[in-house]
Amino acid sequence: MAARTQACPCRLAIGEVFVSKPQTQETAGVFITTIPANLELSLALPAYEEADNLRLLLPLLHEAVASLTASYEILVVDSELPRDDTPAVCRENNAIHLARSGGAHYGDAVRTILREARGKYVIIMDADGSHHPRFLPQLWSFREEYDLVIASRYVRGGKTENPFILIFLSLMVNIVFRLVLQLKCYDVSNSFRLYRGDDLRALHLECDNFDIVEEILVKLNAGDRPLRLKEVPFVFEKRKEGKTKRDLLAFALGYMETLYKLYRIKRQVRSSPLKRKAVD
Repeated sequence: MAARTQACPCRLAIGEVFVSKPQTQETAGVFITTIPANLELSLALPAYEEADNLRLLLPLLHEAVASLTASYEILVVDSELPRDDTPAVCRENNAIHLARSGGAHYGDAVRTILREARGKYVIIMDADGSHHPRFLPQLWSFREEYDLVIASRYVRGGKTENPFILIFLSLMVNIVFRLVLQLKCYDVSNSFRLYRGDDLRALHLECDNFDIVEEILVKLNAGDRPLRLKEVPFVFEKRKEGKTKRDLLAFALGYMETLYKLYRIKRQVRSSPLKRKAVD
């Protein structure tokens, strides 16, 4: 049985693990919640000043995930120090609140997820409401057949609610990245994905910004056996509250630097591919 220590009040791990039969005990003011060794799903959300969105999102997530499995945890990976009411919102909604470690970037949040997520499967999604919980069953339904399942905006039936200029820039970046990096998928940059937990935890990730999403794909694709990838048509919705932390125009203007970095990473991992575990 794995154990997670939670001090209360504490900025690092506020809230409770939500599983079928959690066991919690208090020792000298420290709460210890035991987690089954065979935890099935970790649902993780990088967050930065997203308390208002999380207040709406977390109840919907519990409802959606509980219909898929009774053995799960919800992780909210916040900024290094709380900047809003996110810790309290997590506590009120039975979610684990974690401060990202190693730095303040999006990439640091993802690396924190890799260290903390315990599930056999890991789903990463945005905390701003653009990734709606109603889509989780579609990702989940392909978990046994595929190594990676992507909620895709760019396959037939998928779309995004962003303004036209942002849609155009995103589409062009995805096309160029797909061709240059030889990735066999159409949506390389959407972070809403289901992974096999062991595959994800085996990665050593270098990127600090949103390009870590593409880095994961590059490294998984360079495994010791072909990556079984499924893209499921998905509608990317507008964020519900607050301002976006992603500057797509700045990313598009600097995409050559990012593309070069990912191409270099791709060449490096060819010499030491990920040893992906056989499917059960």
